[in-house]
Amino acid sequence: AEKRQNLHTGISNWNCKVNLMETKFLFNRTNLILWWILMIILLTAYDLSARAFPGYAGSIIKLPENENAIIVEKKTQTLFLYASRGHGLRLELQMPCSTGEVAGRKSLDGDKKTPEGVYFLTDEHEDKYLSPIYGTKAFPTDYPNFIDKATGKTGSAIWIHGTNKKLKAMDSNGCVALENENIEKLAEYVNLNSTPVILVEKINEPDEVKTAGYLHEINNILNQLVLSVERGSYHDYLSFYSSGYLPDTDWWNRWLELRENGGKSDSEFRIKIEKVGIYYHDNQFVALFDYILCFKEREKYIGKRKIFLKDQGGSFKIIGDVFQTLEAGFQNGGVSFIKAAEAFIK
Repeated sequence: AEKRQNLHTGISNWNCKVNLMETKFLFNRTNLILWWILMIILLTAYDLSARAFPGYAGSIIKLPENENAIIVEKKTQTLFLYASRGHGLRLELQMPCSTGEVAGRKSLDGDKKTPEGVYFLTDEHEDKYLSPIYGTKAFPTDYPNFIDKATGKTGSAIWIHGTNKKLKAMDSNGCVALENENIEKLAEYVNLNSTPVILVEKINEPDEVKTAGYLHEINNILNQLVLSVERGSYHDYLSFYSSGYLPDTDWWNRWLELRENGGKSDSEFRIKIEKVGIYYHDNQFVALFDYILCFKEREKYIGKRKIFLKDQGGSFKIIGDVFQTLEAGFQNGGVSFIKAAEAFIK
C-alpha cells in the first residue's frame, strides 16, 4: 500500500511537472506568437510610414517656416506635398498624378516628356480662362530654368493642372495632371514663385548626415557671399562662382562708390537674406531667398534671388545666379540693387 501510495504521489508530481512544462511551453509559444505579431505590425507600420513619408531629405535640404514643397515622383505617378510647420516637415497631401506619356527627362520641345529638376510655380489660371484639357485650375512652372537653357534644353508650358477626363498614368504631353478635386486642394498650399516643385524619377532615400552637411556648407556660402558684397572685393565676390560661369558684375564699380560714400564705414550698407529654401536634385542645388538691402534704419526689398550650386571637386560653386522675382520698376538684379542704394544716400 505504501509503495502504491508513493507511486501514485510520484505520478501526480510527474503530471504536475508535465502540466507545468506544457503551461510554460504554451506561455512561451504564446509570447513568441505575440512577439511575431508585434514585429509584423511594426514592420508594416514602418513600411507604410516609409511610403507615406518618402525620403524627402534627398530633395528638400531646407524649407522655410510656413512654406510648402511639392515633389512629383514619376515612377509611382504620385504627387506629395510637404509643409514646414514648427521646425519640422510633415506630409500634408499625397495624390495620384499623370506625367508625360514618354519616359525620361524632357530635353526638347514636343518630346512629350516631363522634366526633372527644381522649379517654381509662377502663375495661377482659373477654369474660365482654360481649355478643358487643363481642368479647373492650372499653375505654370518656370521650365526651362536658367540651367536648362544653359544646357540646351528647349520646350515650354510645363504646368501642374487639373483634367476633365479620367486620370491615367503617363498620359500628358509633359505636364503634371491631377484630378480636378486634387488640383483645388493643392492650390491652397501654393505660394507663387516661392513653393518649389521638385520633379524626380524616383525619390531618394533620406541621408540625414549628408543633408546636414549640405545645409551647413550652403548656408556658409550664402553668408560669405553677403559679406563679400557688404565689404569685400570684386575678387572675393567672384571666388564663390564656378570658373565656367561669370555672373553679371556691371554694377560692381558703381556699388563700390556708393558703399564708400554711403557712410562713415562699410557697415552702413548691409545685406539681409530671409526665408531661405534649399533644394536638391541630381547634384544640383537651388537656393531661393528674399534679398534685402539695408541702410541705417531703412530697408529695401529687392526680390527673390535664386542661386544654382554644384559640388565641384569637394566644394560648392555657384553655376547660376538670377532673380526669381524683382520689385516693380527694376530691369534686372544689378540695376535694382544699384537703384535702391542710390535712393538711400540721396
